[in-house]
Amino acid sequence: MRLKGLLTLQLVYMILGIGYNAVSYGAVLTGRPRLSATEPVAGAVSMAVYGLFLIPGALRWLKTYRVLMLIALLVFGYGGVVKHILNLISDPSLYSSIWAWGAAVGINLFGLILNFIAVGGWFKNGKV
Repeated sequence: MRLKGLLTLQLVYMILGIGYNAVSYGAVLTGRPRLSATEPVAGAVSMAVYGLFLIPGALRWLKTYRVLMLIALLVFGYGGVVKHILNLISDPSLYSSIWAWGAAVGINLFGLILNFIAVGGWFKNGKV
């Protein structure tokens, strides 16, 4: 995979994460429960910060990019995958539905794989 393709997919991950949290926030505004245990504004802000982590990749500052992706791998790997799994086991009522839980885990697994590729440097370093 080329760096440009990886960054594009990471942007898609960011947009999916922000979108999920926006839908969750919209649910709260209309009196329904949020989609997941994640507070929607905090979730959206964390995804926006993730977007900032992609800038060094676009600038081809690859060491900085890879270090930031390691941080993202750890933060979103735990908070976005492990924590959602543990939450479902301990208290399924934290999710509005099994579909909301599956979407949260699926979106974050997608990002986790991309971040793993970035950290490992398993991309072609062509022009972005």
